[in-house]
Amino acid sequence: MVTLGTAPLPAQPAEPLKIGVFDPETIWKITEVGKKYNQDLNEARDRLQGDIDKKQAEIDALRDKLRQQQASLSEDKAAQMQKDIQNKTIELNRLQDDATREMKSQLSDVQNRFQQMLVNTLEVFGKEKNFTLILNKGVIDYNSPQIDITQDLIQKFNDMHKAPTAPAASKPQPKKVPEKPKETPKPPGR
Repeated sequence: MVTLGTAPLPAQPAEPLKIGVFDPETIWKITEVGKKYNQDLNEARDRLQGDIDKKQAEIDALRDKLRQQQASLSEDKAAQMQKDIQNKTIELNRLQDDATREMKSQLSDVQNRFQQMLVNTLEVFGKEKNFTLILNKGVIDYNSPQIDITQDLIQKFNDMHKAPTAPAASKPQPKKVPEKPKETPKPPGR
């Protein structure tokens, strides 16, 4: 009968766990990229709201005109004004729906881009600083302030990711017309 024995392995010194916690909302609000994205979203919202307000003003003006002139208008003219108001109201509803869709799309796009940048920053920062675990503050009930790395992450994020300088996607860029290469004059007879 053969028995195999196992010798106990020597104890290896355990590396201490290094844990960090960050607040993604603070990173969004304070980083240059986050500020730029917020500015772009606010500009798009203001532009879209301006279009909606303009359309609402048109409807209000038509309603006022109808109220003021109703007694003196023919039945056909009053009906036509009512129809115009209805059509403008439908346009307003479409405009509001389009604006909501556009804002949701822009917000989703910006959040996805920012999230990817944040993940990249967390990976680089975590490896550089030898973190075992970095957690989002939103999933933690309590943490000691000593393990909050939000400010350090903001600095690293700003170092790694520069705010875009191009206008937001909501503002169409004029297309550049490619310059024609200068032709060299051809010798005569060819």
